[in-house]
Amino acid sequence: MMHNTPRTFVGTVVFRLADPPSAEVGEPIERHVGALPGVSSCDFDEAAGLLVVTADAPVERADVLALLDHLGCRTTR
Repeated sequence: MMHNTPRTFVGTVVFRLADPPSAEVGEPIERHVGALPGVSSCDFDEAAGLLVVTADAPVERADVLALLDHLGCRTTR
């Protein structure tokens, strides 16, 4: 994460996944990230390798990144 990137977010943030996972893995990613407190929606775009996360309450970026790492998904920084 860049030094000037806020640690929390409200609204929509796009995470670019390195080596995007298949669609079969995308559903669990959407489900687990979507279950984080504050996340109102989570959409995985397999073709673009993007995870679009929308929050209606503050969400820690580190929590999203840790969960993605736990699920075996690396993000580009």
